[in-house]
Amino acid sequence: MAATLKDVARRAEVSVAAASLVLSGKGAGRIAEATAERVRTAAAELGYRGNRAARSLRTQSAPLLGLLSLGVATQPYAGTMLEAAQFAAREHDYDLLFIEVGTPEAIAENLRLLEEHQVAGILVASYFHRELALPSQLPAPTVLVDAVCPDRDIDWVVPDEYGGESEVLEELAGAGHHHVGWICESRRYPATTLRTKAFEDAAARHGWDDDPHRVVLTEGTNAADGYAAMLRLLEQFPKVTAVATMTDRMAMGVYMACFERGIRVPRDMSIVGFDDQVLVSEALRPGLTTVALPHRQMGTWAVGRLIERIESAEDLAVSQVRINGGLVVRGSVAAPRAGRVRTSARR
Repeated sequence: MAATLKDVARRAEVSVAAASLVLSGKGAGRIAEATAERVRTAAAELGYRGNRAARSLRTQSAPLLGLLSLGVATQPYAGTMLEAAQFAAREHDYDLLFIEVGTPEAIAENLRLLEEHQVAGILVASYFHRELALPSQLPAPTVLVDAVCPDRDIDWVVPDEYGGESEVLEELAGAGHHHVGWICESRRYPATTLRTKAFEDAAARHGWDDDPHRVVLTEGTNAADGYAAMLRLLEQFPKVTAVATMTDRMAMGVYMACFERGIRVPRDMSIVGFDDQVLVSEALRPGLTTVALPHRQMGTWAVGRLIERIESAEDLAVSQVRINGGLVVRGSVAAPRAGRVRTSARR
């Protein structure tokens, strides 16, 4: 049986990534010469020739990183994460093997597939901030993107849900609102928990009306959910002058409900979202004030961290990072207007 790159790495007592960098001629300045010589000697002793077909392709000439995607490719607003990860990998002379796994249950099976491809490191990326369970043994250094693993000390990067939500709520506070509604998905996961905590803390900090009816929970995060929730909010908390929503799509539904009731944005109702899905937030009139999700920054950071872990000769401490994508101010927030009169739905 022909020797593989993994065989060479094992014989030279180096990582697969280090062996690949040396044998592809990209190890200068990154791999110590003594180590590089060990790799070349091991390759010669084992008669390593590489894969002839693969050598004709650039994508097989560099060390390979594997990326397991949980829905990232299917969400247009999350696709920049993949683009950034691929760019960052190539900047460091690595290539990226992308696999859409569909569900968390498929992670273990696809980790085995990545091991067969002799990847030097692995990214597990989600299109929303969630908790994941991982196998006890991972085939290569691994970094989570937009996900955490509560029972493991592992590198991860996620959005700063609390900090981002706090920023956009400060826009409402700064405009002078005290009767603020919160529309959020009922399912509990890191994003809903942390953004809700930010709302509760902002309400306490600014002395907002604490009527429990100001909070409306929904089954989903789409425009239809926001629309129905806003109608409920207007009925049960009629003095509301501003609304914060879990997502931009929910905010779009809030706009629709306000339009039907003759409530003008932002003169009669201020609205803020979260995600900065530009197909929504820029298309609404007025444009939606919201918080950007840092997909590009997360993809770049994760690849850099993974390569740092692969190439470091030391045992690095675990790094767990939250990135704030930043407040995006548009035209959906204004000072509350005294004496807003609700009107019936338009026919």
